[in-house]
Amino acid sequence: MEKLTKKEKKELKRLEKEQQLEKNKKQGTYKTIVYGVIGLVVLALIIWGIVATASSTKNQGPVVPPISSNDITTGSATSKANLIEYADFECPACATYSKYIELMREDLPKDLRVVFRFFPLPQHKLISSQVAYAAYKQGQFWEMYKLLYDNQEKWTGSSEPQPLFDDYAKQLNLDLDKFHNDQNADSSKKFIEDQYNQGLNIGIDHTPTFYLNGNVIEPTSYEEFKALVENEIKKK
Repeated sequence: MEKLTKKEKKELKRLEKEQQLEKNKKQGTYKTIVYGVIGLVVLALIIWGIVATASSTKNQGPVVPPISSNDITTGSATSKANLIEYADFECPACATYSKYIELMREDLPKDLRVVFRFFPLPQHKLISSQVAYAAYKQGQFWEMYKLLYDNQEKWTGSSEPQPLFDDYAKQLNLDLDKFHNDQNADSSKKFIEDQYNQGLNIGIDHTPTFYLNGNVIEPTSYEEFKALVENEIKKK
């Protein structure tokens, strides 16, 4: 084998160096691509997590306060379905849904507990809520609930509804003196206002608003309403 001249050796080294530089350049480009792809994947995962969290929070919305001993309830505390209603006695839609609730209480006596919370709309008077609360103080809330909704058109159309409310109290054999005292008591007004403010704090802006086992529901018929409740019962 012929020996390389100094010039040839120098040229060979130069070529080897250029080849190594080209190799390093290609490796650097490959690593850049790999790191870039990894970076994009990580960024996509972070964005997805942020969006998913925001969406989940939005869907959950404010949490309805849990049922407490201060709530007006009917049904067993061990019921599988707990229905919380925020309602206004002057609200026509509430009167319609009151019939649905009455039917469900009859159809599902062991598995449904209903909770009523006052949410008198600003354009309506507070007096009907005070009347219902006064009946509650004598253990006759749900009976007055039915009378107020069944006769809603009559007393809402009267400029002086108190005689009608007194008549409903008499039908329920309430002590009228206590009924009037409780109706006008500051503590009664505070109870109603506290529940109203509670509703505002969780974003309620219309009546009726229903929470079934903590989740908002918006049934448009009795059949749909009952099906939602029965589905909750089956989960337990």
